[in-house]
Amino acid sequence: MLGTSVAGLAAALGYRGSLQVINQIAPAERGAEVVSSYLLAGFVGNSIPIIGVGVLSGVLGPLPASALFAATIALFAIPALIIGWRHAPR
Repeated sequence: MLGTSVAGLAAALGYRGSLQVINQIAPAERGAEVVSSYLLAGFVGNSIPIIGVGVLSGVLGPLPASALFAATIALFAIPALIIGWRHAPR
């Protein structure tokens, strides 16, 4: 329960912060368009991996599907981490 609460709080703060950044960088006359595009990308980005793991679970079983999902996330996370380090403010 504690872990779920902490994860929920972290997700909420991350959502709030990212939406604040989106509102700051969006031109005033296009704010609604930018925010709706941001939300659409976020929802699609969250749903596609879930659907993919569900389909893979039916084909491969739940453990291999979860392992493949974790490996895919790691493959995306490593370049993102390197890019983040290179572009971090100093």
